[in-house]
Amino acid sequence: MSEETNLPLDQNELLKRMRAIASDLWKENPGVAAEPKAAPDKPARVVVKRPEIGIDNLWMTADETIDWTDALGHEYPTDGLTNLRLWSFYHKQAEAVLSGDTKAYAEVLRKANPLGELTTFAESINMRAPDPGRLEAQFNCREEYMEQNAKKYLSAMGVRIARDLLACLPVDEVKVTATRNGETAMEVTYRREQLLHRNFSFLDPVALTEECGAAFRL
Repeated sequence: MSEETNLPLDQNELLKRMRAIASDLWKENPGVAAEPKAAPDKPARVVVKRPEIGIDNLWMTADETIDWTDALGHEYPTDGLTNLRLWSFYHKQAEAVLSGDTKAYAEVLRKANPLGELTTFAESINMRAPDPGRLEAQFNCREEYMEQNAKKYLSAMGVRIARDLLACLPVDEVKVTATRNGETAMEVTYRREQLLHRNFSFLDPVALTEECGAAFRL
């Protein structure tokens, strides 16, 4: 006889009940015990929500820098960020851009539209490439931002415009002009070397803009 039948009646009954309970738990939670653990080489995905862009943090972010030497030497994206169509455009323009062709600069500005994200913060924005080492941008101010904090608004726009244009093309400096009711409200030139090695998350855009020689007319 089996060990089960040799048990006294009350113990045998208890064993049956325990097995029934275990069976019920198994049915309610199928596959729990067999659930595989996450592979150690595949950490859980963490989604970081980008904060909403506004005047209080506008200068903290900027476009990724286009590596024109890399674009010249490779037909396909190497940065894992740029889509194939846009990279193909960069690849075709790279030689002219690296040689300082301002017509190629203008075409890149039109196609890449590096200041597109800033259009909600200005009445209008224009860009031009007057020479191989310099880009210029002009924007018409939004009155509601001027009324809140004119200097911070103008400086935030200036720093962000300079960062995006310096990331887009291999120029040495960016001149930014802000106009209000047809009059110049700010004029400043940001040099690439002045923006290097800056922690923009803790930077005062007004102080940096003044450091770069800004002329405010408020």
